[in-house]
Amino acid sequence: MVFTFSSNAELVFGVGAESNLERLLRANQARSILFVYSGNYVFDLGIHRLVTEVSSRIGAELIESGSVVPNPRIELVRELIQTSREHHVDFVLAAGGASSFDTAKAVGIGVLHDHDVWDFFTGKTQPKSTLPVGVISTIPGSGSELSDCAVLQLGHDKRALETNVIVPKFAIVNPEYSRSAPYRYQAAAVADLAVGFLEPYFTDKAHIESADRLLEGGFIAAINAGKRFASDPADLQVRTELHWLSAVMYNHCFLATGSENDWTTHRLEHEIGGQFDVIHGEGIAAILPSIIRYVSNRKPQRYAQLAVRALHADPFDSNDKQLAELLANALEQYFDTLGLATRLSQLGIEQNDFERIAERLTLGDTKTVGNYSPLDKNDVLNVLELAR
Repeated sequence: MVFTFSSNAELVFGVGAESNLERLLRANQARSILFVYSGNYVFDLGIHRLVTEVSSRIGAELIESGSVVPNPRIELVRELIQTSREHHVDFVLAAGGASSFDTAKAVGIGVLHDHDVWDFFTGKTQPKSTLPVGVISTIPGSGSELSDCAVLQLGHDKRALETNVIVPKFAIVNPEYSRSAPYRYQAAAVADLAVGFLEPYFTDKAHIESADRLLEGGFIAAINAGKRFASDPADLQVRTELHWLSAVMYNHCFLATGSENDWTTHRLEHEIGGQFDVIHGEGIAAILPSIIRYVSNRKPQRYAQLAVRALHADPFDSNDKQLAELLANALEQYFDTLGLATRLSQLGIEQNDFERIAERLTLGDTKTVGNYSPLDKNDVLNVLELAR
């Protein structure tokens, strides 16, 4: 087993972390800054004022866009690439969550390449360089603040790009900032956070076994913090825990280095999110229990191990299939505690939509989905039916 782990990202974490913004922008020699965000929270939290004042102090031009939306679109990225070229932008700063961060990452690579930025997301080519990107987190869950991943959408086509080139230069995480996040979006992000520890866990390929224990610990911590968040969303200590878990969770960080990630849940959700504009964490909550139930019919072992180690299930009283069902039930109950939909019909997705989802996801049954137990088109249809 040979692998490489590297990260040049600087994480500044804790109440007051934003006071480091000037130092970080100076260190990156920012002279023309594109600032991307969405909503009014950057004004309510004082982030906009901070960015404006710091930009002025360091003599940097500030160009801004507050047009980012959930399930961010490639069209805005293309517009911002053109704007960045016109203003000779040399640094991209984002505030918010994954939608803003992924937009910023895509702009960063798009400015320095002549072809369309969507080519990176279709796999036609890979980026060689990027403008430096920095982020200010206002919602924990995605892990995008330190990740090598960006997810964008063109029409109903939702795709992910993964490359170390786009890892942000720095992330500023002040847990006080997430107090403004609407509960629905935060709950969805919290659901995604817990599942982030599972994609690398569900594997039967050779991997470092101690990584299992790290992922199990992270999963347990995320579930516990999520339950506390559901009972008191205003608790700063709970949000601090969530922000920290988000920063360390991301699948390609050290917790999962050397492992083959499953990605079944994320890939299926991306197709659902692309077609129905579902919030990512909501889609995750609606399908993951059914994926576990279906896949456990032929490969229950990793689900069973997690149920024993994380949920303290008794391996002597139940077989692997029963333990996997226990895990699926526990996750479904957890998502329900967060107030999230646990059935596709609750998201407005009906049985007559399943064929189109499965057809697009498997490219007409010419490719499979996931790595732990790859799903063909018929498998996907069966999972969707279970999740109905």
